[in-house]
Amino acid sequence: MRNIIFLFFVLFGAMSYAQLDSLKISASEIFKDEKYKTTLLFAKEDTNGDIFTVRNYYSSLSNPKGYYIEHYNKDLKLLKRTTVEVNRNEIKGLFLTEDSVILLQFQYNYKAKKYAFATLTSSKEDFNFNEKEIYALDRTRLNKYDHFGIRSEPEYNLHHNNTMGDIVESENGDFLALNLFTKTKEGMALLVIAFNKKFEKIYEYEFESIISLKESANKNLQLEYLNMIMDNEGRVYFLGRVFNNGDIVLEKKDAPNYYFILFSADPVSKKQQLISIESNNIIRSLQLVNNAEKLAAVGLYTNPSTTGFFSNFMGYSGVMRLNLDSKSLTTFSESFQPFSEKFMIEKYGKVKEKLKTFLSYRSTFMLENDDVIINAEEFEIYIADKNAGANRIYKDIISCRINSNGELVWAKNINKKQNAWSLHNIPFLSYASTTKNNISYYFVNAASDLKVLKNNEVEFKEGPRLYLLKIYETGAFRYDKILFPDIYNAHLGLRFGVLLNESDILVQAESNKKPMLVKLAF
Repeated sequence: MRNIIFLFFVLFGAMSYAQLDSLKISASEIFKDEKYKTTLLFAKEDTNGDIFTVRNYYSSLSNPKGYYIEHYNKDLKLLKRTTVEVNRNEIKGLFLTEDSVILLQFQYNYKAKKYAFATLTSSKEDFNFNEKEIYALDRTRLNKYDHFGIRSEPEYNLHHNNTMGDIVESENGDFLALNLFTKTKEGMALLVIAFNKKFEKIYEYEFESIISLKESANKNLQLEYLNMIMDNEGRVYFLGRVFNNGDIVLEKKDAPNYYFILFSADPVSKKQQLISIESNNIIRSLQLVNNAEKLAAVGLYTNPSTTGFFSNFMGYSGVMRLNLDSKSLTTFSESFQPFSEKFMIEKYGKVKEKLKTFLSYRSTFMLENDDVIINAEEFEIYIADKNAGANRIYKDIISCRINSNGELVWAKNINKKQNAWSLHNIPFLSYASTTKNNISYYFVNAASDLKVLKNNEVEFKEGPRLYLLKIYETGAFRYDKILFPDIYNAHLGLRFGVLLNESDILVQAESNKKPMLVKLAF
């Protein structure tokens, strides 16, 4: 009997090791000589496995002083470093060619009284950057922008208006697009500028953000911008929503009080199309996602029969998907899939008609077979004063997989509870996610002793240990504690992890209050 028990534990240990064997962890040296706090912003890996990074450094979180630009080899040994100071400028992106590293910088030229985007280009070897302006516009076309260096995450700029939109890159790296919210006589417009990989402008369009619909009796309605993506041919798509009569409520009389509009642009023309949706369900959130020629919009919805006053702000019945024609912009299929009883029991320990919470979108992935993974997180923030003193609470992870036919393959609630008053603690909370070989991966920092809930689910509570969570194609769930000698005493800043390629993640970690970099690769 003793031999059988021993054999069981040997086999169980071997199985656990096999499950983790595909995870490879690399760690840099600890940066013991750094004077300032830093945060990893951008990272790219070249064909040789070398990694280039941009980290900002600051004396206070709201006032970055500059950026470290760094070159590491595939083993995360630091090869080269230089700095870029913040002086009416900020770095918005990092790009690589075969022999060059390129920084995209947004800046204000005081003498010329204009805002501009410029590239800072250097060979990978010497870090001697040359600046070249690639686009400029008069300062009167933008609302005043004077908080250079502030990160885009809401935790860092709660009390500042941000006129910057998205910067997106095509999957093949051949094209780049950016947008800005510009001022017009009527109000605001969305300016979209696209470049090729040499940062030569190939087109620009200004889309009015005031929309007139027949149903609104020709009243002008403000467009709510949602997100933008770019395909491998250099075509841009972005999604907006307008509310009837300007009333920003999701439903009236058990019917949607809004319309979604899909926009596209290419070197030849621009186009916009009202999205036709037959269902009467209330769409709480919607995001564009694409893969090769496939274009879809995915999100979460509420059944109007279950709505009430607070359902305009929170509450989800299930997952939805619209499959869109990338050329005509028309909708050729729609699907609304409610959360299952199993999911609700997993979440609450009993069946409920909907998920009553507020979710923050974290990421979407369209897989090779056109399935889409939607990752969201329960997020709450309680502001205590005007100086951004606030308690930020990062709770359960909600992850769903919906296939190309609109069928809900699985939905999973991962129980988690973390919170922080200090902005310095934010990087260690929340999670980082990726996909590989039809498996969804999530990295979470949590305590060594996990809490077992009444429904026998495990809750990950705030702590320093690194866990790897997996959801397989079938929806099966597994978690493992990661013990790795080089990072055992390091606390990983997963909140700001950067996806290096299709699956690997680079994060900044902290060991004895000094930074280091850690690569999590599959």
